[in-house]
Amino acid sequence: MLKDAIDIEKGDIIDANIVDFGSNGEGIAKCGVYPIFIPFAVKGDVVRAKITWTSKDYAFGEIVEIVEPSIDRVKPKCPYFEKCGGCDLQNVNYAEQLEIKRENIRRALKKNGGLDVDVPAPISLNEWEYRNKLALPFGKNKHSGRVYLGFFEKRSHSVVPMKWCALQGQWAADLIEDVSEWANENGLSVYDELSGKGYLRHAVARMLDTLTLTLVVNSKAQDIEKLDELVQKLNRHFKNYTVFVSNNVKNTNVIMGDKVALVYGEECPQDLGRFQAVVSPLSFLQVNNKVRDAIYDDVCDKIGANFVGEVVELYSGVGLLTAQIALRLHNAKITAVEIVPEATKDADALMTSLKLENVTNVCSDAAKFVEDIKDDNTHRVLILDPPRKGCDEKVLDKAKNAGFEKIIYISCNPQTLARDLKTLSSNYQTNYIQPYDMFPQTHHVETVVLLSKQKIDK
Repeated sequence: MLKDAIDIEKGDIIDANIVDFGSNGEGIAKCGVYPIFIPFAVKGDVVRAKITWTSKDYAFGEIVEIVEPSIDRVKPKCPYFEKCGGCDLQNVNYAEQLEIKRENIRRALKKNGGLDVDVPAPISLNEWEYRNKLALPFGKNKHSGRVYLGFFEKRSHSVVPMKWCALQGQWAADLIEDVSEWANENGLSVYDELSGKGYLRHAVARMLDTLTLTLVVNSKAQDIEKLDELVQKLNRHFKNYTVFVSNNVKNTNVIMGDKVALVYGEECPQDLGRFQAVVSPLSFLQVNNKVRDAIYDDVCDKIGANFVGEVVELYSGVGLLTAQIALRLHNAKITAVEIVPEATKDADALMTSLKLENVTNVCSDAAKFVEDIKDDNTHRVLILDPPRKGCDEKVLDKAKNAGFEKIIYISCNPQTLARDLKTLSSNYQTNYIQPYDMFPQTHHVETVVLLSKQKIDK
């Protein structure tokens, strides 16, 4: 039985009914109003759990035994589930996964944004083998000395050895096999965070039309040790591929170095929906191709097929969304704003290659750019596509007073989305919300929101 909250201490063993899901996909038990978060517990479970951490407001626990499983509990497809930090919800039936994400958005909007609105179920286009990218750290068995690839254990830098991933296709299993064998047969060392020594840090790969492999190494050399041997291994499974090296000699959690160098193969354009383009290993690209294209279609639909006016896109990166809009909406003038100079240069090159003359790429801080926009009632749309931390407060303050007819917000974080919509709500009303399941089997979700300028009665 659950104790009173005041009596719960670290190390206690409790029997608990899981009554809800948390925002990170964990199960929640309640002692009165005192919540206990239990990872990998499923709403409807009855579990025996060990308390691992407590505070005056909430506690964490871990499952010791599933006394009675929920009707929504399913057998995970992946043998590494609960070991690696990649998935949180493989043990929950997929229909319930979508409901968890819908409810997380609804709650965040109400609690943090003051918006009590209906949220539809996320649009889902695939459940498994949807990721086009993986980033795997190298690890080494302390006893056998064998080198392996895997994912970091959740909240840890301990590498879980893996041979395949249920979110990737067969290409990932083949790559793991090839790279692991190459590292072991050639006696290559693995980077150690404590000593700062060792050669191999990460293998980062993206599979679109062809494979792009980037080896992140603890070295300043612009080549890869034993490259010919690596090519021999890759040739077993891959016909067309490129290999890059990225030097990262810093003691940091950042995976890639500042630059990459091509050491094998020839870069070629990749299929990105409406067009083809060369994609740098350093370029951001959504990991789920089908859902990415659906989101781009939705954004263009909300702007309007016959739109004539200016579209301002903030946080535009290398211009992939910009190009999608420009190819669909021929009468729109698009200004894409990105603070990273290298990304702006890549965006310029992309627009040139696609012969898109209705796009202007601007390298600028988003807040400074928006500050110069005046409310002159012109026909304009603003697209906000920020990282997980959401928009800078200065950007929102300037944007809501700049006179945009519509604002389209693409979010990957319900909490920061809710916060930002609250700021915009003084001048804009939310007309449309549509979640997309970009990341099945995890708690993450993408959301497209359309806001329109409120009319002020004179």
